[in-house]
Amino acid sequence: MVENLLLKKMPNTYHIYLRGEVLFKDLDQNEFDLIWGRLYHSYYKDELSFESIVFDSSIMADASY
Repeated sequence: MVENLLLKKMPNTYHIYLRGEVLFKDLDQNEFDLIWGRLYHSYYKDELSFESIVFDSSIMADASY
């Protein structure tokens, strides 16, 4: 039961890339909004990208180990 509660609370995470290289990783929503807003509006607009990692609790629930 405790495992299920912990799995449901896991937030999405974000990675920010500059020229394809990881600049920031495992950011929560607040960190991402702050950093992306400042970087994207100030520097390297064409060279910045991000990835949103959506946590899928069914993967953890079906793990056999």
